[in-house]
Amino acid sequence: MDWKEIDKVIQKIVSDIKDKCIVKNVAIRDNIFGILEDNCTVIYYPLENEKNRGFHIKRIVKNELEDFVYINTAKPIAEQIFAAAHEFGHIFEVSDKVWKMMEYSGFPTEEDEENITNRFAAELLMPAEVFKQSFLENMKESGIKSGKVKVDDLVRVMVMQMNAFMVPYEAVRRRLVEVGLMQQSAADFLESKEEEILHLVELLTQYQNSYLEKGTGRKTISGIRELIEEAETQENIDDFLVKRIKRDLEIVDMPETDELEINIGDKDNE
Repeated sequence: MDWKEIDKVIQKIVSDIKDKCIVKNVAIRDNIFGILEDNCTVIYYPLENEKNRGFHIKRIVKNELEDFVYINTAKPIAEQIFAAAHEFGHIFEVSDKVWKMMEYSGFPTEEDEENITNRFAAELLMPAEVFKQSFLENMKESGIKSGKVKVDDLVRVMVMQMNAFMVPYEAVRRRLVEVGLMQQSAADFLESKEEEILHLVELLTQYQNSYLEKGTGRKTISGIRELIEEAETQENIDDFLVKRIKRDLEIVDMPETDELEINIGDKDNE
């Protein structure tokens, strides 16, 4: 596949999606969760021993096909963000769009679909030109010149990129190659030293007081509180089921407040 041309197509798709979703910020970061929730039902739940960071499925609900995405909140927040962006790509069927726009014959294989969707997630979270500019500025700020760079200095800047875009180390390693800032051979070397590198990343994220490597442990479903509150006003409700859902998702009843009218606005315009 011609990745240079595919990247151009993906950038066009990302631009169209941002316009459709009214996304103005360059670095989406954890805003991806809100964007995802606007386009499907998202289930957040921590599964400590599960390798999967998330997945997307379609199910028929009331005779209509709807999208559901699961996010494993036991994973570090950076991994949750990338998983959300990846599954967002599946919802928009990005690989099929790329295949048609590139005028490839047939259909993308499962491997093609995953590779293209990963590339889409990278462009959505780390726009190529912005990523390159940020990286070079971080190099300059760290007093590192382009050319031969020590591994620990490179990783230090990579962690700065992780914090800037709220993405995992692996996403940054791949992105450096994709945007032409690092040769594949250098990326392969980093991959061969993965255990040592990840230990260094962990130390550096702690040093920067980052929370990228921490899981959120959230237990919720997008829109669940509103659905529960609506259900509780209905007759013939399955009270046991509602209580079980509230228990499993740790939904706490909202406290009662005094009724009070509060005027909000510019008094000068009244």
